[in-house]
Amino acid sequence: MKTTTFRLLMVLTTLTCVLITTSAQTVDDLKAKIEKINKEMAQAMVEGNTQKNLGLYTADAISMPNQAKMLEGIAAIKKSAEDMTAMGMKINSFEAKTLHVKPYGNMIVEIGKFKINLSIPGMPENIEEVGKYLTIWEKQTDGSLKIKVETWNSDTNPMEQH
Repeated sequence: MKTTTFRLLMVLTTLTCVLITTSAQTVDDLKAKIEKINKEMAQAMVEGNTQKNLGLYTADAISMPNQAKMLEGIAAIKKSAEDMTAMGMKINSFEAKTLHVKPYGNMIVEIGKFKINLSIPGMPENIEEVGKYLTIWEKQTDGSLKIKVETWNSDTNPMEQH
């Protein structure tokens, strides 16, 4: 009886270790996948390739930009991007640093920090901003990830700027 209990305990311990290791690998794999997408997205932003980045959103995506109205659906996100391009805004550099990745079923929450440098016609200097973001990615049936919900904001309080 003691031998059977001991064996069962060993099997359960081994399974627990395997599940923990598999889970860690999954989170690490998801983080690497998201970081790769973020680098590609940053490059497309600098190149002004809005169309490439729009392909990373679900059709019903929600974007909640810093100091702007919520954008619901890919058409609203596209129009916002087109409006920024039309006003002459140019992203000179963008860096995202993924800090946390939390999978929840077919959704993955990414929390990170960003740094952006952009120029706007009429502004004497480029704008450089650092902040934080939260992105909810949705796993697609083909294994790819698409943005379901995103939000970001600056670490700087605009009321404190002179």
